[in-house]
Amino acid sequence: MIIFRKARPGELKVIKSILEEVKLMTEGIEQHLDNFMVAEERGTILATGGLEIYDDVAILRSVAVLPEFRHQRIGDGLVRALINYAERRGIKNIFLFTKDAVPFFEKIGFQVVDLKELDEKCTSSLQVNTCSRSAILMKLNVKDFFHNIKCRK
Repeated sequence: MIIFRKARPGELKVIKSILEEVKLMTEGIEQHLDNFMVAEERGTILATGGLEIYDDVAILRSVAVLPEFRHQRIGDGLVRALINYAERRGIKNIFLFTKDAVPFFEKIGFQVVDLKELDEKCTSSLQVNTCSRSAILMKLNVKDFFHNIKCRK
């Protein structure tokens, strides 16, 4: 059985190795590790993802599933667990940058938005400074998510 849970400080090395394997940025993970989650099965971490929280908004980052465990809805479950976590933390909007996962995130309820819609509170994020020119910005209104049919899929 796969368990979605908060990451532990001692798991930073494993999280970084997963991100490196799938060629995602590892910089800045340490600063936001308290808001990272993992998908674990029988003591093995299969996937990770996290939030950079800026007051009542967040950036979803570093969502990665090890290649041998893809296409099992683990990433979907992990993102939904992070949305639940964000809601409990009082987050109103979640933003993310992606180059090739727009359809995946649209199925969950994220929408492609113009860079002008990025909340100013997020501008100090390394994700914004690194990804904003080469990736697509997406946004999820957390309250709307829980009133939407996509929440229950």
